Parts: sequence; C-alpha cells; structure tokens
Amino acid sequence: MVRLESAVTRTALSIADWQAKLGNLLRSSSKHKIVFIGVGHPLRGDDYVGSYVVKELIKRGERKPINVDFLDAEDSVESVITKAYQAKHIIFIDSCEMNVQPGEIHLISVSETDYPFFTTHGIPLKLLSERLLPQSKVWVLAIQPKQVEFSEKMSPEVSEASMLVSKFILEKLLEAD
Repeated sequence: MVRLESAVTRTALSIADWQAKLGNLLRSSSKHKIVFIGVGHPLRGDDYVGSYVVKELIKRGERKPINVDFLDAEDSVESVITKAYQAKHIIFIDSCEMNVQPGEIHLISVSETDYPFFTTHGIPLKLLSERLLPQSKVWVLAIQPKQVEFSEKMSPEVSEASMLVSKFILEKLLEAD
C-alpha cells in the first residue's frame, strides 16, 4: 500500500478521467508495450486488491494484445520488475491511502508523488521506477482501501472497485484488438 496524500490533491482524477486516461493508454497498446503489475499482500484485506485484479486479468485476458503483459508481484515488486523493462507504460495496480472514500480509484503518475511516501513494499514504487525504469512512464492505478488489517477478505467497496477495474481493462483490450 502506498500513501499518496499530496499527489492526490494535485492529480486526483474523477472516475471518467481515470477511465479516459487508462483507455488512451490501452489504445496505444498496438504501438507501445504496456505492463500491468498487481501489488498487494494476500493476508492484508484491501491491500491485496492490485494482485487480485491482475490475477483476474490473467484468468480472463486470453485475447489480450501481444504488447500487453500482466504481472502479479503480490508483496514483492522487486521479483517481477525486470520483466517490465522496455515497456512504454507500466501501470502498478495497488491499494493506496489517499484520504478519499473506500473503493475510490485514481490514475496517478508515479513521478507526481512525493518523497518520502509510505509503502508496505520493500522498495517504494517511485524509487524503483526512477532507478530501474527510467525509459518508462510509470503510473499507479490507486484504489483507496477501507481496511488493511490481517484478513483474507477485501471490503465490499474495494471488491466492487476491483471488479470495475478488471472489467474496464478487459473491455478496452478487446476494443483495441
């Protein structure tokens, strides 16, 4: 989970805006490589949302364009980051503390987040992207958690957001096909 309070005040996007921005990125998948990386711990409730979304995309995305990849990092982004090299766009899907309503979704450029920001990951996403992915535009598809305590279940709000994100991405990928 990432804390993005100051970034949200500058770059918060409405639902229509995150969908429009993500839709534009997905339409470019025929020309540019796009990698989605799901992040989250399976035993921390809503923190699991990014990993859950990517698992759903992997299961249901058999007709994805060749230039789109889905990687499930769970709580170890470092384990998959080398598979994202040479991607034009990398989109981390993650639970992020943004001080908004649970389940609210924002698409935020990692470059617009501030140092230091809280993360439950071994290495903050901004640091990883600056050091290891300088040729890529890196984004966070951020979903506001309700709870991140020890639990195998996501809250209803975050579960609903995960379904919205999965469905939207799959629909846009089929349109780009």
